[in-house]
Amino acid sequence: MPYLSHAKNFKGVADVFLRDPALYAPLLQFIEGVMTRPSELSKAEREMIAAHVSKRNGCDFCLGAHRWTLAAMEIGWATIEALEDGPDGDGIDARLRAMLRFADKLTATPERMGQKDVDALLAAGWSEQAVEDAINVIALFNYVNRLVDAIGIEGEEGYFRQIGKALASQGYAPLIDNALKRAS
Repeated sequence: MPYLSHAKNFKGVADVFLRDPALYAPLLQFIEGVMTRPSELSKAEREMIAAHVSKRNGCDFCLGAHRWTLAAMEIGWATIEALEDGPDGDGIDARLRAMLRFADKLTATPERMGQKDVDALLAAGWSEQAVEDAINVIALFNYVNRLVDAIGIEGEEGYFRQIGKALASQGYAPLIDNALKRAS
């Protein structure tokens, strides 16, 4: 149940963004870039990292949205559920496992990050650019998780399925376009 009176009819985080498009349009553009621009990290891997961070933070709304986005990307439910078990879940390859461990540490104890954490990703076969791309995904969803949870956005499965299909096929561009139109 939303904690702010103006959010009582919000179905999802898109409603938060569209309520104040002038404020959120730059964030939406950033989200689109982080989640869809060309990267060594596939779009699905970025969604997996976002789902993992959301699970780690206990953000059921974002976890639901990312689970259904992954399903729409044709990632199997066994893999999606393994992400929720943590970095050592069955069916998670070694490179992604290293990335999820990095995400855990950056999410829970960012002050303890150091060269050895980046070196572990480089040793797992990720490039420095992939590490930076992952840092942006992790940091972004730590923010979005807190925004959603502090406002009290809950969502429901039908919404998650709908938004998951849209995100998987169109990315965040339609939401950005809508926000920019409302901001002008």
